[in-house]
Amino acid sequence: MTGKLILTVSLLSISLVVPGFANTILASGAGPLPGSAEDLSANTSLTEITGTLDFPDGVSMFKIDILYPTDFSAYTVPVSFGVPDPELFLFDASGLGVYENDDASGSDTQSCLPSADSSNPCSSSRGGSGPLAAGIYYLAITRSANSPLSTSGYIFSPVLSTDVVGPDPTAGGGDPVIDWDNNAFTTSDFDLTQYDIHISDAPEPSTWSLSATVLALMLFRRKLQVR
Repeated sequence: MTGKLILTVSLLSISLVVPGFANTILASGAGPLPGSAEDLSANTSLTEITGTLDFPDGVSMFKIDILYPTDFSAYTVPVSFGVPDPELFLFDASGLGVYENDDASGSDTQSCLPSADSSNPCSSSRGGSGPLAAGIYYLAITRSANSPLSTSGYIFSPVLSTDVVGPDPTAGGGDPVIDWDNNAFTTSDFDLTQYDIHISDAPEPSTWSLSATVLALMLFRRKLQVR
């Protein structure tokens, strides 16, 4: 009986540890504000968004459903004809700022919104910022220095381009996003408009394994009780 229990737990653990298939979305019609955002919230296995930013002040915003806020991260990667200096923002379901990042590091102008777990893909940490609860959020990408505005002013006030910061309550951080200041850094490279955002929203493998083992034990115990 013990051998069967071990085998059953092992098989169930292995089957539940396997993550869902990757899901890449090609952006289509993503506007700059929550009311015009492309709705991807039904896609619970979203791992990547590719698209094109209008030059020079284009913003693409996406409505997403974050299932595991501690494990959520989003970061851009270089692509052919890619925007050389993108910036990422996350807003909650009400349009309030959650956190933002411009440059992943001093030598990397790609953008990275970090997770709070050990699988964090960014060189910086959240520093107290980031999503706190599961639910609907809005992820936005634009060119560096194009900043979101509320009725009270600038929502975020980073000091350095590498900062990962939450909303600034002393400025416009207490109100939802209504516009962008269109102050993007522009260059002659108007044809560099592509972007590629990688998204992670799943527990770490160790968490999956533990959950699967507990579930397997519960199922096996229930099976014995039925007998």
